Amino acid sequence: MDFERGRMTLGRWQLKIGVDRIYEGYVMFHFGIFKMTSFPKEGELVMPRHYDGFWLRRVTRGFGLDINF
Repeated sequence: MDFERGRMTLGRWQLKIGVDRIYEGYVMFHFGIFKMTSFPKEGELVMPRHYDGFWLRRVTRGFGLDINF
C-alpha cells in the first residue's frame, strides 16, 4: 500500500483514511479501499467510474460528524 499523502497509482489496491480541509470551514472525512483504473481529466473530480472497490466521503462544516445506524 502507498501511504504517501495525496498519491494514487493505477492498478494497485490502496487504503485511504483521512480528514482533509477542502475549503474555508469545511472538512472532508474519507475512507476507502480501491484500485484506480483511470485518472480523471484535469479539473475533474474522481468518480466511481475511475476506480474499483469503495471510497466513502463525507463533507461537513467544522468537525461535527454524524454517525447513523
